[in-house]
Amino acid sequence: MEFQRLKATLEKHQLWAKKSLGQHFLHDESICQRMVQHLQLKGQTVVEVGPGPGSLTDILLKEEPGLLLLIEKDQRFIEILKEFAPSPTTEFAIEPADALKVCISDLLKTHGKEAPYHIVANLPYNIGTELLVRWLDDIKNIGSITVMLQKEVVDRVKAGIGTKDYGRLSIIMQSCFEVHEMFQIPPEAFIPPPKVWSSVMYLKPKKELPEPKVLKTLEKLTATAFSQRRKMLRVTLGKALPLTLWQNLCTTLDIQETMRPEEIDAQTFLAMAKACITNSI
Repeated sequence: MEFQRLKATLEKHQLWAKKSLGQHFLHDESICQRMVQHLQLKGQTVVEVGPGPGSLTDILLKEEPGLLLLIEKDQRFIEILKEFAPSPTTEFAIEPADALKVCISDLLKTHGKEAPYHIVANLPYNIGTELLVRWLDDIKNIGSITVMLQKEVVDRVKAGIGTKDYGRLSIIMQSCFEVHEMFQIPPEAFIPPPKVWSSVMYLKPKKELPEPKVLKTLEKLTATAFSQRRKMLRVTLGKALPLTLWQNLCTTLDIQETMRPEEIDAQTFLAMAKACITNSI
């Protein structure tokens, strides 16, 4: 949906982005096309979160998915989205709901659809990170995630060990996904223009995923370690874990107690989480 079309639609319905919902509407059709060109969505189950006036929805429907499910919290856009006309081979459904409060797999079952599903979305800035972590609960059913986020969030997800952006989000997401930054987007591609650049990221679940209980333990370990990221691990994890377990982890995983959390790679944190499960921590 190009700039003039999107502007005309918003003016016609007297609809404007709500800052409280982190809304910025993408008006560059070529960017929407670049977001989906790497995907083979024909006949697939696709979920779009926060479609707003439907700039990306328009492109997704042209890909002729088997089902396109829209999850939109803002009731103002429901009637606009109903105006889209899918092809005869595409089931088109709109769920007026808060994406943070629903399980996508459960929604799809009401339409007779099972895993895997593909998430494609321009995520609201204020809940993008929270949504990514929330979706980990259903990762076994996800085929792929292609999302537009603030560039700084994508920088944190893809960050390498020892960099300033490396942290909890990097470790948790890289333990579950192959992470690819596709391209960056300037503020002027949106109505209204945000104050920051955006970036499109593609996430592909790894073939071997952490067990749910391991992932939950990983989240707790990284929360403890990075709660004071400039402190040495013996001050954070060393005090949080039983002494015998902590000493054993340091020996078996070659961890120096004087290391700081940004010096430990994702695989080592994952090994620590598994060891904690084995020792019933």
